[in-house]
Amino acid sequence: MKKLIYIVLGILLTPALALAQEGFKITAQTSGLPDGKMYLIYSKGGDTLATADMVNGNFVLTGKVDVPDVAYVMTADGRGRIPVMLENTEFHITANEQLVLVEGGKMQDIANAYDALNASLVQERKKLQQQAQQAMNEGNQMKVQTLSQQFEAAQKKAQEQAMNLLKENANTYVSAYLVSQTMNQVGLELLKEQYGWLGDAAKISACGMAVAQKIAQLEALSPGHAAPNFMALTQEGDTLTLHDVKGKVKLVDFWASWCQPCRRENPNVLKMYLKYQSKGLEIVGVSLDQDVNAWNRAIQEDGLKWKHVIDEGQQIARAYNVMSIPHTVLLDENNNIVAVNLRGAQLQKKIAELLDKKKK
Repeated sequence: MKKLIYIVLGILLTPALALAQEGFKITAQTSGLPDGKMYLIYSKGGDTLATADMVNGNFVLTGKVDVPDVAYVMTADGRGRIPVMLENTEFHITANEQLVLVEGGKMQDIANAYDALNASLVQERKKLQQQAQQAMNEGNQMKVQTLSQQFEAAQKKAQEQAMNLLKENANTYVSAYLVSQTMNQVGLELLKEQYGWLGDAAKISACGMAVAQKIAQLEALSPGHAAPNFMALTQEGDTLTLHDVKGKVKLVDFWASWCQPCRRENPNVLKMYLKYQSKGLEIVGVSLDQDVNAWNRAIQEDGLKWKHVIDEGQQIARAYNVMSIPHTVLLDENNNIVAVNLRGAQLQKKIAELLDKKKK
């Protein structure tokens, strides 16, 4: 259900009109943040548009923008980062432990409508999950299935409405902003479809360009493209370079000692490695652990016999757009990507197919 919600939210939008005046004025009332300097940072280029001193949780930011776009209100250390759909009009920010609300401007109305639907869908998901859990406790599988179908129907209707709204407002920078907010949760094809709905003005906004860059990254990680090379430290303290690892088929396996799904999958990966290693399979385990001792202990406990490196700064994971683990990337002997995120029987079948081709 959570994935379905992300897909819906990734294309949410409502109609908007432009509004202009001499400048902007942002009045804020907050709690939970220490007094000090507040900044308004333009998303496009990161320029500082205004500064103000916060006293007793209150501050006022003023200035003028030539081109409306997304800006962020934040402290010097980046805490309390609040997005504002900035244009030359008046805004009011209310921020406390219960809510963060920005009011003012037609563009902001679009973002607020997005947030309202987001909250509504989250509540709907929680309600259905509670009902489904109760039905499962009662052994009522028919009700569980009905609840799942109920959510799927609601999600489909909302997705269609959101698609139409996005197309109606395709040339607003807010549409690009909303697409960018979930671009790390949706797949390549859906993201390309969403990007295709944007108008030229939306595409050249900072958020529009960020979406374009994400698409380019995902395309470069799709089957048929060369896998990004990397260097990382092994357990022994040596440096391993991915492209230098020899194998007819290579599997890059992202995992961590604290990841229970990864640990449950490790015995299956080990069995597969023992079966195919002599035929040309090589595995490089890339751990996202921060605790080196926990990493080494997990390798020993699970009996993992292949090559291992640790990605403490998660630079490798970012290069491979790893959003969750376990995550696998299957390569041929020339380091070209063959498949992404296969596991279990599907992964073993694909490896067997690739190795059989090498025999012919």
